[in-house]
Amino acid sequence: MVFMMTRLTSTTLLASLAVAAAATASASPDRIYKSDGSIVDNVDVISEAIGMVTYQPEKGRGEAEIESELVLRVEFTERPEDVAAAEVDAANGALLGAVSGFQTYIGGLGERGDRKHPWAAAYSQFRLIELFEQMNTEESIQSMVGAVDQLVATYPDSRYVPLAFIKKIEAQLIHGDRAGAKASAAAFGALVEERGLAQRWQSEHKLREVLADESLSGAKLESALERVSSAAAVFPTVSNRADVAIAESMLGRGAFGEAEEAFGGVTESPNADDRTLAAAWCGLGDCVYRRAEAMAAAGNAEGAVPLFQQAQRAFMRVVVLYPAELAYVPKSAFYAGRCIQELGGELAKDQSDRLFKFVTRNFRGSRWADSARQFRRRN
Repeated sequence: MVFMMTRLTSTTLLASLAVAAAATASASPDRIYKSDGSIVDNVDVISEAIGMVTYQPEKGRGEAEIESELVLRVEFTERPEDVAAAEVDAANGALLGAVSGFQTYIGGLGERGDRKHPWAAAYSQFRLIELFEQMNTEESIQSMVGAVDQLVATYPDSRYVPLAFIKKIEAQLIHGDRAGAKASAAAFGALVEERGLAQRWQSEHKLREVLADESLSGAKLESALERVSSAAAVFPTVSNRADVAIAESMLGRGAFGEAEEAFGGVTESPNADDRTLAAAWCGLGDCVYRRAEAMAAAGNAEGAVPLFQQAQRAFMRVVVLYPAELAYVPKSAFYAGRCIQELGGELAKDQSDRLFKFVTRNFRGSRWADSARQFRRRN
């Protein structure tokens, strides 16, 4: 189901201040976050190639490298003015303004590129992909697919190329385009083989290949995902994503106890990415909510109270901590409202009302908006 989320706009003053700060600041150290949870701090990142991220230590001489497959993300502290302004817009929810800013920067690059910020062109193209994904409309997903293709064609040696393929496949799966996801996974696999990419990207490809395989479901799907998770144990972002997919399959076939345990394991992982954690907390909330509902229906309303409270906390984690993960936010906000209704109390009507309004206003056209509208009438 495709839906539109209402956005806020940033203030001109805030954007101006950020741009001015970026323009006047002296060179500041960058920060490299690794997939094992460690951080390489106080560096100047020189390039982000598909094989290696090259940087200069702040107090050292010469250059050093980290394999790109080990890099989770890079935090750049000195950015081109258009990029800095675009990031301010993105942080304040003005996604169209952010898109325009990154496009302006990319469009203004000449043949020689940006010598002062050689990393910024591919970075900006990848940020466009993330922003189109976050908009989460049919049109924006089409734009996202085009942005992925543009990145692959224009910056084929960038470390963002495999990440862009992953984004594309995930978006196609979320929006129900299994055939498109299968084709994209095949293209990703061809890239991995042709370029001889490292083990992480081999594991990432295998995971998406399994998820896009329409012939796999239930226990067969879970077995295939378990093999991926085991093989990718040294890359926790990959293994955790596979484990969440296993739990989602268990939930889909009604194995609620097993699913709850699996989701809970992922929520305790220190190395899962935001999307995986949003999925895990939403899934955990779903399982606990079902237990609470069954207990209340069996006449044990008192015993159901702590379970509804636990489910509510899990759902609200998604809403508060992972607002950009729109595949899970509307469901989580709706069920957080339902938990509040079931718990009752003086503030239950107002609190659940706010959550239901949030869903109906920001996720028009989704099944959760329809459900929120229905249950709001019960207040």
